[in-house]
Amino acid sequence: MGRVDDMFDRVWTLAALAAAVGDTPLSKEHGELLAVSGLAERGGEGWRLRADYDAVLTGQPTPDAFPRRIAELLRQAADAAEGRTTPDRSDDAASLADGRSSGRHMRLFLDALTDRIPGFAELLEHGSPRFLDVGTGVGAISAVVMERSPGARAVGLDVDPRALRLSEEYLTELGLRDRVETRLQDVADIAESDTYDLVWFPLSVLDPETAEAALPRLRAALRPGGLLMAATALASEPEAETDTGRREVHTAVARWRMSRAGTTAWEPEELGRKLSACGFEDVRSAGSPSGTVTLLTARAPAVRER
Repeated sequence: MGRVDDMFDRVWTLAALAAAVGDTPLSKEHGELLAVSGLAERGGEGWRLRADYDAVLTGQPTPDAFPRRIAELLRQAADAAEGRTTPDRSDDAASLADGRSSGRHMRLFLDALTDRIPGFAELLEHGSPRFLDVGTGVGAISAVVMERSPGARAVGLDVDPRALRLSEEYLTELGLRDRVETRLQDVADIAESDTYDLVWFPLSVLDPETAEAALPRLRAALRPGGLLMAATALASEPEAETDTGRREVHTAVARWRMSRAGTTAWEPEELGRKLSACGFEDVRSAGSPSGTVTLLTARAPAVRER
């Protein structure tokens, strides 16, 4: 039972870390728990989070963003422990917070692609690209692309009416509503051809059947040479054998969580093979610019088959 007890302690330590975010002084016991885990230190008036952790955790968009995230993860784990399907407990505020987080990640992705892909910066800054945002959510991904590319216009797809309502409100608030068309539509049903220059394809919001069915439709929807940006929550196999045990546990946890959520658990290598098999060209990895997901890019053929 030693390993199980250790897992119990880690769960409570995570909860203690989340509960320490904010200005409320830590109790003696709370501070001591975090201190033995290397997360807290003594201050002038008692225990407090270590300065480096405090700076990161209190620097979130809203003060309760990290505690809310941890609380929801623990609820999901409790559902899994009891064999229950996890209900959608997100409210508008939580959805907006998640969307803004996705937007920050997209800024990092665009920066990485600007450095890696010839002509990408020119397209964004001086072109008029058409952007397809799959699983648009609150519209934060589209908003970042519109802000980075003054001449761009976007179409955001989602199957959740509440998400589209939030996206319309969010984009209106930013003054971008007239540049982004939102649609209640499944990406597997898209039937456009030669329409888009850029497509965002996040596996984390799609079930495997939808993701598989969407690939040929997205290739057709892209203009010749158009760029698909695909993201997976799983990492590539490491080149060096470093801390493989920890990585294997992390990957196994991610796969189980995605299986329970019904979302697509393709590793980068599998995603790359599927893109190539579908006829995409120049398939390559851009690594993990945000540190949380792996980004792959692929192009529609420059010359259409006749």
